[in-house]
Amino acid sequence: MVMDYNKKIRPGDDQSVAAQINVSFNLGAIQEFDEVNGKYAVIGFFRITWYDSRMTWNPLDYNDTKTMLFLQDDIWKPSLVITNPFSKIEKIGKDFMTVRYSNNGFAYWTPGEILISSCSVDITYFPFDEQICTIRLMAWGSSSNEIVLQSFSDINLNYYTEHGSWKINSASAKSIVDGSIGLSFIDMSISMKRRPGFYVVNIVLPVIFLMVLNACVFILPPNSGERVSYAITVLLAIAVFLTLIGDNLPKTSEPMSLLSYFLMFGLVFSSLICFCTILCLRLQLKDKNRHIPSFLKRLVLCCRRDKPRTDREWSFILNDTSNRPNSNVNGNESLITNDRNDVSWNDFCLTLNTIFLWVSFGGISFSALLFFVVVTKSI
Repeated sequence: MVMDYNKKIRPGDDQSVAAQINVSFNLGAIQEFDEVNGKYAVIGFFRITWYDSRMTWNPLDYNDTKTMLFLQDDIWKPSLVITNPFSKIEKIGKDFMTVRYSNNGFAYWTPGEILISSCSVDITYFPFDEQICTIRLMAWGSSSNEIVLQSFSDINLNYYTEHGSWKINSASAKSIVDGSIGLSFIDMSISMKRRPGFYVVNIVLPVIFLMVLNACVFILPPNSGERVSYAITVLLAIAVFLTLIGDNLPKTSEPMSLLSYFLMFGLVFSSLICFCTILCLRLQLKDKNRHIPSFLKRLVLCCRRDKPRTDREWSFILNDTSNRPNSNVNGNESLITNDRNDVSWNDFCLTLNTIFLWVSFGGISFSALLFFVVVTKSI
């Protein structure tokens, strides 16, 4: 062992040869992933080794001592930092941590750390999204001609504790030497898939149920006086859900979440239902003596189960202006009674409600199915 050891000088008898630092990371847990602010924090510990010829000795000369423990501030160690931190740059390792040297000169350093980095988020398929966050390490103040960081294994998950919101698909580490700027890096990438159950149960399904309830406004009797207030109440409930999902997503327009589009569709759809409800009530109160256009009569009679089926009957109904209960055409017996002939504005509104009801259910079913097919395409 060299007696005049200087911790400010890096290892290597030939200082023109870069010292190789072997690094691996053991992931313990995902502490936090803030999608809104792009903050990513994990807990784990490193295994960092290097060779220093100055720290070799003969165990027989020291009572068969083969390893020795030093405080990390008492010896040389690489100044590792995260180059994509969330808030500030800090060195890896705390003052109380130690470095173990073997008699052959190999150093073994295991600093435990909470790594906090920034991470860009793609929330297109939220809540069925997959995110890849990368933590980049660099030896601060050293070029690749002096220190080369070498990843000798992928991220170890043997000590990993499962996270309630994220499932890890893969974790890898890669060494990079950028000759253009003369720096050596290690990129530790973690691919995670969100567990969507919470958001499906608490956001997606309630919105679909609210849209179905909003469509049921066409079942309410027009004279109940509750139709418009019912439709607007459900519309406001969907607007509240749109606000809630906005608070949990990054404030960015590129890319936009498909869930935001789905909620916006629900809001527009509910607005159209409110408009159709008001329209039906307006037609319900029309003057009974006002003439109903023939194409509207045809629409109502098409929706009736007892509708006429011959051209002659159609001609009679659409051209009949008589109020007599029974009438003859060319001396023939009446083909249809007044109960079947008469089409009032009330009849038209009832038919319109039926059409709006089925169109609403069809639109809701199609939009919900399309949303789940698109967002789950990567599953």
